[in-house]
Order: sequence, then C-alpha cells, then structure tokens
Amino acid sequence: MANTYWLVNLSSENYKILKKRSFDILGFSKKDNKLTNKIDINDNVIFYVSDFRSFVGQARVNSKKFHETKQIWDKNSDENLPYRVKLNNPKVLDENNFVSAYHVAPSLNYIKKWAPEYWYLALLSPVHVISQNDYSIISSNLDSVNQKPKIIRKNKSRRNKKKKKV
Repeated sequence: MANTYWLVNLSSENYKILKKRSFDILGFSKKDNKLTNKIDINDNVIFYVSDFRSFVGQARVNSKKFHETKQIWDKNSDENLPYRVKLNNPKVLDENNFVSAYHVAPSLNYIKKWAPEYWYLALLSPVHVISQNDYSIISSNLDSVNQKPKIIRKNKSRRNKKKKKV
C-alpha cells in the first residue's frame, strides 16, 4: 500500500507540548477519526502551526492508530485528542528557522482552489491529506533550511602556531 502524506495543523500550545516530548506522538480528535482511520505506519507527516503560518517540521508515523485518554495536550482544549499515533524520525526546525507558508503555499496544489489572498483558510482544519508533490515541495523547503552552509572559523590563537627557530 502506498504511503499517505498528511499535513497536521497544530496550535502554538500543542506545538510547544510536542516539542517538549520530542515529537514522539500525535493526537487527533473524535471529529477527525474517520479521516485518520487511513493513517498507517510509514506515512509522512508535515507539521504546520497556524498561529505562526509556518511549516515547522516533519516526521514519519511509527504505529497504527490507537485510543488513549491520558492528558497530553493543551488543557484549555475541549478534547484531549485521544486518537493517536507514534512518530519517529522527527525533523523539527528551530523557531527562528520556520518556513513561512506565505512563500510555500502558493506553489501547493492543495491551496489552488482558494483565492490567493485567503490561502491560509485551506489549512485551518486540523488534518489534511496532501499529494506527494505538495509533500515534496514542503519537505524540500524544510530540508533546505537544515542545509545552510556552516561557517568554520580557523583557530587563530598563538598557542597553535609553531615558533620559528632562527
């Protein structure tokens, strides 16, 4: 069976909770249960935080969906997101490196049915199934942030220089 590509819209509060947990688990509401019944091991997930209008990371699903009522998520939320999957291989950006959806969204097929100035409305639902092409576009933008060249500075201390004998 082919992998499914998911885009999950997180609140900023649930993003902070997931970050503390190292993005090991993802929860869904009862309302999204029917759609998320399709989620399976090795499916790919993109994380979007609507409060920041940014893509913040990605991971791979590592379990079948299961039901658990342990409180994890935002306590101000009406529901505890009891339908869950475990995640592995999370790649989450530092907050100062988030990928702005303003730059990426116009190139996504998923967004095309919305008026360009209202693209963000297409992502308001908590869970979306996106195409492999859209996943690749977002994923490559996330990866490109991690591939910025690192500046290597040479050690210029005097201790490392050999003294010349005259």
